[in-house]
Amino acid sequence: MQVTENDRDILARTLWGEARGESLAGQIAVAWTIRNRVFDGKTKSWWGEGYASVCLKPTITALGAI
Repeated sequence: MQVTENDRDILARTLWGEARGESLAGQIAVAWTIRNRVFDGKTKSWWGEGYASVCLKPTITALGAI
């Protein structure tokens, strides 16, 4: 999968919004959660396709929410 500059920007903003008050380990955990949703192995994932799509999914807030 090609990661665009837009993907990087949205990922950075999502990490800032979701994990800015967390320790480095907490921030990494949030980043891995997003990455795992991007690469979940499904061709049509409920989470979306790509970093921007996953990060902009309405349920991304409070990363544990479904």
